[in-house]
This record gives sequence, C-alpha cells and structure tokens, in this order.
Amino acid sequence: MMYKYFIKNLNFMIMKKNVWLPFLVAGGFFLLASCDPEEQPNVGVDPTDPAEVQTVEWTAEHVRLISRNTGNTIPRVDFDEGVDVMPGYHQWDYWPILNLDGSIARINGYRVMIVLTAPDTVLSGKRHDIVRHRYAISKDGINWEDKGMVFTEDEIIGSRQWAGSAYYDQGLVYFYYTATGEKGELNSGRINSGAPGDDTGGISYEQRIALSTAQVANQSETVVFENYSQHKVILEADGQIYQPATGMDESGTVFAMRDPFIYRDPATNKIYMTFTAREAGDITTYNGAVGLAEAVNNDLTQWKLLPPLVVTNINSELERPHFVLYNNKYYLYFSTHIEKFSPEVMDRVNSPEGMYGFVCDSFLGPYEPLNGSALVAANPIEDPYATFSWHVLQNNTVLSNTNYYNIQPGLEVGEFGALGEEWDRRHFGGTLAPRLVLSVNGNVVTLTNRLAPSLP
Repeated sequence: MMYKYFIKNLNFMIMKKNVWLPFLVAGGFFLLASCDPEEQPNVGVDPTDPAEVQTVEWTAEHVRLISRNTGNTIPRVDFDEGVDVMPGYHQWDYWPILNLDGSIARINGYRVMIVLTAPDTVLSGKRHDIVRHRYAISKDGINWEDKGMVFTEDEIIGSRQWAGSAYYDQGLVYFYYTATGEKGELNSGRINSGAPGDDTGGISYEQRIALSTAQVANQSETVVFENYSQHKVILEADGQIYQPATGMDESGTVFAMRDPFIYRDPATNKIYMTFTAREAGDITTYNGAVGLAEAVNNDLTQWKLLPPLVVTNINSELERPHFVLYNNKYYLYFSTHIEKFSPEVMDRVNSPEGMYGFVCDSFLGPYEPLNGSALVAANPIEDPYATFSWHVLQNNTVLSNTNYYNIQPGLEVGEFGALGEEWDRRHFGGTLAPRLVLSVNGNVVTLTNRLAPSLP
C-alpha cells in the first residue's frame, strides 16, 4: 500500500515542492527496494559460512539396501512412446525455463523447453561430442515448435555445450550451461567416432560453467531471444574443494564440473547453484559429488564455491542435481548410469541406471538418502538403459528422455558404438519420454503412475 501511495503522489509532490526532489528520489528507491522483501534475493548480505554446509556421504551400505519393486521401477517404454520435440535431431537432457521460485515460466503464454541436441544423422554415441542447445515452445505442453539454436556459434564458449538450466525474471532470461572443450577443435577434425576404444579424435573435456543473458523480444505470438550478453565463465573447480575437470582418468571416466541448477532457498532468499562435481583430494574414479555454490551479486554472475552437499566413494557422476521443496522438506534429486558405480556395488539390478535422491529439513543439510538407499526410480531390469536424465518438477512429476531400448541381455553400453548405424536407429530413442508421477511422503518417495510425454 505504501508503494502504491508513493507512486500515485510522486509527480504532484515534485511539481509542488522542488525542494522535496532529493528526498523523494532517495525515499522512492528505498521503497522500491523494500516493498516486496520476499522477492529480493539476500545476495552479498550475511553470506553462507562454509561450516554451515553439512556434507553427507552416499555409501556402499546405502546402495546394498536397494530392493527392486513396482514402486521404484519405471514401466517399460515402447519404442514409439516418446515424443519427437525436434524432428531431425537426437534429443536427450530436457529442462524448461523456470522462474526463480522453481515454477515453470510462461513467456508470452508459452512453455519453453531447452534441449541437448545433435543431428540424428550421426551415431548416438557421437552426440555428446557435437552437442548444441536448441529450444522449443508450446502453448499446451504437448505440441511443440522447434525454434532453433539458443546461441550462435560465434558466441559460445568451448567446442560444445553440455547440460544447464535457464531462468526467466522480468523480461530477462539467464542461460546457464556447461562449456566443454576448446573453441574450434571440432573444425580441426578432432572428433570421436562414437565407437569404443576410439583414440583418434582427441577432443578435450575441460568443463566450466558459463552464463549468458538475453531479453525476450517484443513478439507476442512467439518466443524470440535478443540482445544477448557476452558469454562469461562464472564458475570453475578450484582444486581445493572440487577436482578440476580437465580430462578423463584411466578408466575413461570424464572428470565432472557441469550441470548448473539455480535454486533460491525460500527460508533465506539466498540463491545457490548445485552442479555435478568430483571431490578434491585423492584422484579416484568414484569420488562423485553434488557441488554447491552461492551467488554473491544481484545479477547472478558471481558465485562462491561451498563444500558439497553429497559425496561418495562408490560412484563417479551424480548428474544434473536439482531441488524440489515439498511439505517443508528439501528434496535433492540426481541421475546416474550403471557403469558409473564402483565394481564393489555395480550390477544391473542392485545399482541400476536411475534417479536417486536425498531429503532434509534444511537446505544446507545434513541430507539422508530417500527410501534408505537413495534409489527413487530405475529402468526396468529387462531394459536397463531405456530412459535417462530425470528432472523433477514442482508438482512431483518427472521429465526424462528415451535412451536405448530392447538391449540384448549382457550387452554393455560401451559396446553400442561398434554395432553400426542400423542397430543404432533401431535401439536409440532420443525423444521426450513419458512423464512419471511421484508419491512423496517424508523420506519415502515412490512411483505411482506415468503420463504422456508433456510439460504441465
């Protein structure tokens, strides 16, 4: 009410008394900054003490508690059940543009989905080496229009862009992404074939987190981005908390510093970023971590590294970590592959390809594994690679992509690239998978249903 009164009477007061002008301007800025305090990020004020972060470990003992049942097994997906959001392209990681409160943004009445893509003329195993971000728009979340590349080639950092997240705020979109490799290296012929054991490409795997913002163009019947800011690296591993992501180890596992997800904690209004990382220290293959950083300026371009929320010694990649707040509890979800587990726990049944999660009453921890083991949703035993890259929305439904279907028993993912183009076309999906429905009750989260591939 005070804000509305101030704006209504501002011009009258200035015209009547010029002497009021300095006080009105100062007072107006004060009111504008304070009239909606719940919308103001608590950035740069009372920064998080690293000691406040209570890191927990995901252990072999947790994984050994996994017991497969209908409540944690994704129903089998038929080859034609996925929706081809972008014909002509392999599609995998999907993420909608969100508001900072985590809800799905509506821009000019449209939902907007960002997608990792590569032309479907290449082997699926090669797609990560040439990946680009595209976006599609939809009025109903079911029917999509491909709007093309998010970025132009001369703007991007690195040779390819891995997963990220995007946020809409007052006409501006923040595009966070993983900048991977060296600019120009793909033009020099340095590219992997998608076949196992290929050492002819030699492309690089350096990862850092980058940002560009863009304005939404004044075109009411579509969604177009313009006036991009210069792309900027905003976060890199420091070697003290997180292992630098500069290549791969002897097992072929790529060091991780990627998958930024932004979250504003409603309890404090502080803005945090989670990301896929590896804990610093002894260089081992299976020291995956859910990394954490905090925004230290209001335009969300500067970030301070904090200790990880979750670490492990039995898995190398806790991918695409993200949050949902439900019934005053923080739910932290991530995805991982079968082959990313350590030999002591790895098998198709008891360490499945799936979505895992932790829960806590406080954002900074300590978190405990959901369902005792952390497993929430796994691909069926008879089709262990069918879907991947799960993303939980605020209504507790889950996006993912179709992956590899109807795989011969005993065939490992590292062997797929050698099976040829025809096999790849028959077994790789690369589309939006049916949406899953979760039942969430404290530290117990189970699957209850699935919906058509869509965005609510």
